[in-house]
Amino acid sequence: MTVHAPGLTHPRIAQRRAAVDAATQLQESRRRRLLWLALAVGLALVCGYLVTRSEMLDVDRLEVRGAKTTDAAEIISASGIRAGEPLLGLDLAAARTRIARLPWVQDVYSKKSWDGAVQFSVTERSAAAAVAIPGAWAVVEEDGRVLALEPYPAAGMVPILGMNVAHAAPGDWLNADQRGAVAVASALYDPVKPAVRAIEAGSDGFVLNLHGAGRVLLGDGSRLGAKMLAVHTVMEQVNLRCLATLDVRAPGNPVLTRHNPCQ
Repeated sequence: MTVHAPGLTHPRIAQRRAAVDAATQLQESRRRRLLWLALAVGLALVCGYLVTRSEMLDVDRLEVRGAKTTDAAEIISASGIRAGEPLLGLDLAAARTRIARLPWVQDVYSKKSWDGAVQFSVTERSAAAAVAIPGAWAVVEEDGRVLALEPYPAAGMVPILGMNVAHAAPGDWLNADQRGAVAVASALYDPVKPAVRAIEAGSDGFVLNLHGAGRVLLGDGSRLGAKMLAVHTVMEQVNLRCLATLDVRAPGNPVLTRHNPCQ
């Protein structure tokens, strides 16, 4: 039998107390570590948020490349992005969509860099012809998109008459029938194109009005390549003096008529 002196803690009780104290200290240590970890994570998140909203990651400059007809300021304005906005969260896809609505813009690409630059690279459309509308001329691309309105056709641009286009605004599209005349203009090439004064659209098809005198009857918009080749061949091999009409509606059998008497 073990006898303990009065006032002394029993060894087993002391061991239990020591174990409880150790477990308590361990839990406190874990809580402190978790608390410091939570504080560190929270501080990192706050710092990260402040950095993204600070001038360190703002849009410092907007750049435009490839634009020749469209003003760079117009492209930047259409993008909807302004200097000073945070780089993170920029909706560049929406900016490209807005820029693509500009009449002359065919394709647009974008990129951003962490030095604060946002760049838009554009490919512009090419004018194919000028369509007569009331009081003006609509500059159009091969696919029929209206690019601009001008008081007169620019030098080297083929005018198209007889289309009866009542209204056109930059960014509009011509209908399928009207695009047929633009396809004729796009099919012209040297030395045929410089000889054409205007393209006339009528109920019998398309006619090339030549400089000076003479007309080329194309008929409808089919087989344009073969028809232009027939015109080209006749121009190179035949004296066109006193030309009245050159009918290439059947391109394999062109028919030329002259004014009579020829003077």
